[in-house]
Amino acid sequence: MTADRKLLEARVLAGHGRRFVVETGDGMRLTCLTAARSLQPVCGDRLRVDPGAALIRALLPRRSLFSKADARGKARPIAANLDLVLVTVAVEPEAQLFLLDKYLASIAGMGIEAGIVYNKTDLLAGAATPLQRQLAYYRGIGYSVFDVSSRSGAGLDALKAALAGRMSLLVGQSGVGKSSLLNALVPDARRRIDELSAISGEGKHTTTVTTLHALPGGGELLDSPGVRDLALTAVAPRDVARLFIEFPRHASDCRFPDCVHAQEPGCAVQAAAARGEIPASRYANYLKLLGAMKKAEKQKYD
Repeated sequence: MTADRKLLEARVLAGHGRRFVVETGDGMRLTCLTAARSLQPVCGDRLRVDPGAALIRALLPRRSLFSKADARGKARPIAANLDLVLVTVAVEPEAQLFLLDKYLASIAGMGIEAGIVYNKTDLLAGAATPLQRQLAYYRGIGYSVFDVSSRSGAGLDALKAALAGRMSLLVGQSGVGKSSLLNALVPDARRRIDELSAISGEGKHTTTVTTLHALPGGGELLDSPGVRDLALTAVAPRDVARLFIEFPRHASDCRFPDCVHAQEPGCAVQAAAARGEIPASRYANYLKLLGAMKKAEKQKYD
């Protein structure tokens, strides 16, 4: 067994099966295998490695774990120690508000701060769009919303300032410009991916996995090309409301303490939605996610 004094602390920059590109505190990069199948690192993990044997010996405690849904709808971890996940929407293609609310609820369920990036604002013209009005609501309830254009550079300085000193990830549906944003924020992203490819010996496969990039102004941005859907953390139906950050302040006025804000009399959340204080689309999306959790709970006991 390798002595502890010979182990170095490192961080995962990218992974391919049981093979991981890691970087030590002094900047040395190497490809390591896991010493045991029970060790399952992901990008952003801090760990202890045996550089001589090129083995990962232990994972260090994580402050967060980010997962996405696989082809069967199961949660698959892809990144650790994130501080911020930014849901990216755009002027084109038209945003799917259910996906936006699902993303935000899923991220909240993982215990990670969420924000929103509104990309391609150079395409805006004239009066405010329905999505802009919706985003004003998200700002009002406490989400950071960044209006940017990766093409013109508008708004990027404010986004860079928010990313400085933090480990962040961009997620969103296809076509919203996540790759363009990555290239605008990390000008040498392509070169870094090629370097990791050369280190790992995995060639083009490096472009399909989560990769950690240092930001020029400080902080790090993870690129995960396959993140198009998130699995809502399995929670009891009564807990879904806490994933909608504005619901708890309304729920304190509900008649029943176990109210799930669906059909109960005296529900303050339903009343707020009826008054327009909660947008109809957001309340409908809550009910849809609530229904999914009720179905999951029923299947668990069937």
